[in-house]
Amino acid sequence: MQPKKQFWDTLAKRYPHFNTPSMSKDVQEILAWTKEQGIAYAPQSTLLDIGSGTGTFSIPLALLHVKVTAIDPSSNMLAILEEDARNEGVIERIKTHQSDWDTFDVPTPPYDIVLASMTPAIHDIFTIDKMIDASSKQGVFVSWGSYRINPFVDALLEAHAPEERFSQTGSIKAQDVMARLDAKNCSYVSKCFETQWSDTYTFEEAKEYAKEQLERRSIVPDFSIIETLLHQCSASEPIEIHTKAEKVILVWKH
Repeated sequence: MQPKKQFWDTLAKRYPHFNTPSMSKDVQEILAWTKEQGIAYAPQSTLLDIGSGTGTFSIPLALLHVKVTAIDPSSNMLAILEEDARNEGVIERIKTHQSDWDTFDVPTPPYDIVLASMTPAIHDIFTIDKMIDASSKQGVFVSWGSYRINPFVDALLEAHAPEERFSQTGSIKAQDVMARLDAKNCSYVSKCFETQWSDTYTFEEAKEYAKEQLERRSIVPDFSIIETLLHQCSASEPIEIHTKAEKVILVWKH
């Protein structure tokens, strides 16, 4: 089940921006490797950013003079993207559309490049095929890899719904995209890399973070459990929550 638009609107206020150090590091690593594989982020080339969020890819690409179309169902995410793009002087290179991917109309001819990173917008065969066909030339897909370790979230899920502990929220698996690329006779290459980051919260912010983690998995939060776990996590504010994960980058050409 995909999280609802209201979930992403609420999440927007704590979502990383394009210049958040941990996010920027991953984006630059992804852009550098995809360039090595022949993805041409050339000035005036057109790129579709599916599930753009706050512009973590859209803005760095616009800084390269790429003409970006950024789509996202969350108006709050897009408002942050537009504000940051305006501050960076690249707002004229980014067109934003508040839309889900299922119903977005891809123009003819399609884009030079399509990009989808860590987004639940790609969630079944239809949305995978639509993503692949949205570019006549090249594509980039980024998803979680084989592990994501967050001791706090692991404990939270173990206390609420042990069967959900090892579930992965977010984008579909890279293997599912590879299968569709094989079916369409598209050549592709992939790479895995490790990333890690820490988020710092007040006690109330950490409660909201815990609530979001549960609700995106359709689990009803028990705030007495959440508060107990947070007290175990840290005796005082601020509360730091650490995550280590593998990401997979997939690049294809038509």
